[in-house]
Amino acid sequence: MKPASKKNILTTQVLKNGSVNITQGRKLIAYIAPEIFTEGWAKNTVADRLKAPGFDGIVALPGGGRIGLQTVVTAGKTGIRFRFAMTPLDAVKVIHIRLVINLPYKDWWENPYTLGKSVGRIPTEAPKNNRLAESQSVPLTLGPSAAHNGLVLRLKAPGLYTVLQDNRQWTPFLHAFVNRHEPNDHAWKWAAGDKKVYGFTLHSFG
Repeated sequence: MKPASKKNILTTQVLKNGSVNITQGRKLIAYIAPEIFTEGWAKNTVADRLKAPGFDGIVALPGGGRIGLQTVVTAGKTGIRFRFAMTPLDAVKVIHIRLVINLPYKDWWENPYTLGKSVGRIPTEAPKNNRLAESQSVPLTLGPSAAHNGLVLRLKAPGLYTVLQDNRQWTPFLHAFVNRHEPNDHAWKWAAGDKKVYGFTLHSFG
């Protein structure tokens, strides 16, 4: 697969809250941020204004619990390396933790994807099962995208569980997310200071 052309070179911007925008020229390719779910599958995202020493962003949970986010993005010859570390400042109870790559859905419909043994195309109509594919420690490939000059994205997340999910019933985004495949059928205690790291590389071609 050919390296990305000049038209398909991606740039990143770490925002003030620790989340990340990926752009191609002026076009948004993806927005990356953590999502933390508490009891009742209530979604909690990174705040825009909350800060704490040593952290780029804060996720504030109901009841006052806080989780600090540290974001490091490194551009290399073979791809963009992302390292997101989340650390509770207080003991909290959660059901699910994940790092989500939000991709504007209209840019990827009818485009091919591969994740492990799952091969298909992003549907134009919302599927009954919104989870399109999932696998442990194998690359996810999306594209080529006609909306982005034939751009192909490949996500490599060794040691993490990758899911491709069609979430248009809730958001205008196709979601690729990584998690640690922890139990999510009940709330569990996340101890203060127990850092969890989510590291992956995004390669671009075309």
